Amino acid sequence: MGSFLLDALEFIILGLFLKAMFQNLGSFFGSSRTQVRRPQGGPPMAPPTATHRGEMARDPVCGMFVATELSQQLRQGTDTVHFCSRECLEKYQKDAEHAASR
Repeated sequence: MGSFLLDALEFIILGLFLKAMFQNLGSFFGSSRTQVRRPQGGPPMAPPTATHRGEMARDPVCGMFVATELSQQLRQGTDTVHFCSRECLEKYQKDAEHAASR
């Protein structure tokens, strides 16, 4: 019985050692916190804790769905076109200018 208790104690100590080692390795290789850049290029902010429950719109350039409250937006008269990124917005504007010049 004493041998079993000694083995169990060694197993617990080994588990605690491995847990501490993996936590230290995680902090050694980088922060576990994720930082999100604002679309305007502002300073990093913490990721949102609440999920967004708004409307979704399809980006007309790449076809990706994006939350309307998080999208890059372009107003065209009374309509608003939503884009997943600044790059898609700029491509859309460039294509629109090219089509208008024909």
